[in-house]
Amino acid sequence: MSKEIKSFQENIRRTFILYSITPVIAVVFTAIILFVFTWSIYIGSANRGDNLSIGNEISGILNDCYAMVFDSEKAMLKNKNNIESAGSDLFKALYDYTEKYEDIGKLILITPDRKVLFSSDGDVPECLIEDEYSNWGVWNRIKASPEKTLTVLYDKTLYVVRGIYNNQGLSYAIIYEVPSSSISDIIYKRNRYCTITDSNGWVYLNNTQGLTDEFGQINGIFEGNLGIAGIDGTKYMCYESKLPEGLMIYTFSDITGYLRIMLIISAVIAVIFMAIIIIAFRSTATSSEIYTRDVKKIEDAFEAVSNGDLEVGLKIDSSKEFQIIGNDFNKMLDSLKTQIDENRELAENVAFAQVKRLESQFDPHFLFNTLDNIRFMAKIDADAADKMIVSLSGLLRYSIRETKEEVTIREDLDNLQYYLNILQIRFNKRFAYDINVPEDIRDLLIPKLLIQPLLENAVKYGFGEKEKLTVNINGYQHQGKLIFICEDDGVGIDDETLAGIKLKLIDLNTEQQHIGIYNIHKRIKLMYKGDYGLDITSKKGEGTTVRLVLPIRTI
Repeated sequence: MSKEIKSFQENIRRTFILYSITPVIAVVFTAIILFVFTWSIYIGSANRGDNLSIGNEISGILNDCYAMVFDSEKAMLKNKNNIESAGSDLFKALYDYTEKYEDIGKLILITPDRKVLFSSDGDVPECLIEDEYSNWGVWNRIKASPEKTLTVLYDKTLYVVRGIYNNQGLSYAIIYEVPSSSISDIIYKRNRYCTITDSNGWVYLNNTQGLTDEFGQINGIFEGNLGIAGIDGTKYMCYESKLPEGLMIYTFSDITGYLRIMLIISAVIAVIFMAIIIIAFRSTATSSEIYTRDVKKIEDAFEAVSNGDLEVGLKIDSSKEFQIIGNDFNKMLDSLKTQIDENRELAENVAFAQVKRLESQFDPHFLFNTLDNIRFMAKIDADAADKMIVSLSGLLRYSIRETKEEVTIREDLDNLQYYLNILQIRFNKRFAYDINVPEDIRDLLIPKLLIQPLLENAVKYGFGEKEKLTVNINGYQHQGKLIFICEDDGVGIDDETLAGIKLKLIDLNTEQQHIGIYNIHKRIKLMYKGDYGLDITSKKGEGTTVRLVLPIRTI
């Protein structure tokens, strides 16, 4: 169906609107978008900065606790585990590291049968001395991690613990109860919602309500969320970080009010511009009609031609300019059919020749995509763009360079690295690869440009709708043959399509076999006589494996 051609009058109206209203709308909405973007960056940056600052301060406290536990262990070793003679050293270790805090906490040394060897204030929590906790809570973590200093959260109390072992097993445990005030002071002094949990999500400290579930864990919607999350109608900008000591720091900014204001402003602006557009359409209708009366005949004539009537004639006497247009229009129609036929044939021939020439040298889709990426990267990352240009140049030089039909594996892998450089920049973390080719086979000969098409095929058909793709290429010698295996974890191939591919690999005379894996298989068959070639296996949703078998040929 032919596309409807707008009238000249309509085009005049559109021109008025395009050059008067549209720029204003574009500027205003661009400003709004930039404001929202800048605001979100600022809020996110401030949230992240407070999160990391809180984490650093808490890590500093826990590092002191870890050092105190370590010094306590040294004090016991120094006094040959005699608690009476080690008491003063234990108190010294406690005060050295906690005197700067309001509450010095509790330092406890206790045996596996829950006999208290030392307690800095004489009070020991039930979870450390009652028999029912012998394989639960704090004791469970101590026994599960021998000779390791751990941070353990139990019953909203934070402990730094370390089990001391001898030849008979666990000798005693050093346990320091971290005073909650030393950490709560850190989060309460900031104008920021903050929640501290262990690695399992159990909440230790929290300076606001509504962010935890009924079991005392952080609400699951916030775990792993580094953006905007909503709960009970409230929107938060979220950020989380994990401390080396095992605690999770969550910080939040309530942005509900900001979002409502932005929504109201956007609605008001939309209403204003809608009114302006309606007024503009009505006012331009009359003025545009004045400029379209002399164009009506030309419009009718071109409309007829667009409907396939090449016999129409155009006669205009309203003005000299339009008369010239009418005469030229009539002359144009006389030769239009012949010119269309000739130009179509010529264009098809030229396009076919260009496609065949590019096809014989390089994948045009890859080349176009790479050039587009270079153009884009040149604006935001000049180093990455430079690397892509160098890699593309290397690929092109290698592909057109006059050389023998065979090259060493080392040369082909060096060329492959150019291709991988481009893929890494283009797909970033979406693409991963591993090439495992032993050094002792890298000087063997293989057909030129053999490995790159394997990777191209995996990338082209493996991604599908997957977010990430991993490709592994392995090369080795086996029973007097050279083997290459290319595996990907992509979308795979269904059984029917896979069966069709295998049938086409058997018949080397089909026209499709000059591209992709068919080209590789046919080149191997033509160059080497014997049981060499390519086979493919795949499973839908799990990936594809392509295996090459080649003779071992040396320089």
